[in-house]
Amino acid sequence: LSLDQDLFAGGGNLARRRRAMAQLEIGNQQYRSTLSDVELRTRLAYIEVLYAQDLVDLTRKIEERRRNNVRLIQLRFDGGRENAGSLARSKAQLSQAEYEVREAERALIFALRNLAAAIGRMDPEPGASGQLQATRPTDLTDLKGLMEQTPDYSIALTQIESSKQGMKIARSDRFPSISFGASASLRSSDYDNYNGSWNVGLNASMPLYTGNRLRSEVAAAKERIIQSEMDLMDTANSLMASLQNQWNSYVDAVENESVQNELFEAEQLRAEISTAKYKQGLLSYEDWDIIESNLINQGKTQLQRRRTSEIEAARWKNALGW
Repeated sequence: LSLDQDLFAGGGNLARRRRAMAQLEIGNQQYRSTLSDVELRTRLAYIEVLYAQDLVDLTRKIEERRRNNVRLIQLRFDGGRENAGSLARSKAQLSQAEYEVREAERALIFALRNLAAAIGRMDPEPGASGQLQATRPTDLTDLKGLMEQTPDYSIALTQIESSKQGMKIARSDRFPSISFGASASLRSSDYDNYNGSWNVGLNASMPLYTGNRLRSEVAAAKERIIQSEMDLMDTANSLMASLQNQWNSYVDAVENESVQNELFEAEQLRAEISTAKYKQGLLSYEDWDIIESNLINQGKTQLQRRRTSEIEAARWKNALGW
């Protein structure tokens, strides 16, 4: 039976433990970053489903509006107040609207399957609940504080500590190592008489000549510390710029959505007035058709801006590691 216990190893054992703890923290931050990326992919898939559902509803409303316009122009054509070209154009616009409905329905099927794949399911759900409505972010008053909470900054910062502990490990080989040893034995040649013995002692060792290996290892460890500090500085500067850019994109998307909502409401009012004038013969088909097309296009633009706002909100959270 023998027992060995290190009593002093030049601080190398403590440094190894601290380096292992630093590497564990790096692993935790890498896991946090990966989890945030997975959540972003799932969130974007969910946003696409909400957008596809709203697009199906919008295209169906456009189809119904185009169908009503065909009926109106047909009546005016039959009454001799509209020409065949206007009727043909309105029917072509109806065909386009019908195609866009089918296209949107196919896009919804794909979006549902993409969401199912993102959450690890084979069969998609019939739909998703929720609305495309991103909230405006709070003012960016502490960009540096947000940057220091990101996984990439935490990894770079912890890497410095790991490098410092690596240098302590390299230096520890210069110092003597002391260990305690104890052993006990029981022997017998005829299985009747047993002789016991035991030993207790201290062992000490110290490197005398290593061919400059220790000096080279310490120098390399110092260089790794310097490299880690430079990496931290570069990471911090890059994160400050990227976070500012992502926040700007988020705010721009939300403000643009608000503007597009106002424009859509204005186009709805214009279309209501122009339709009444057209029915009374106070507005030409060409002018009325332009206003109708503007309303439809603005409705599509407004929906796209709502999707963009949600996407930028999700990317902002991912940039922060949330």
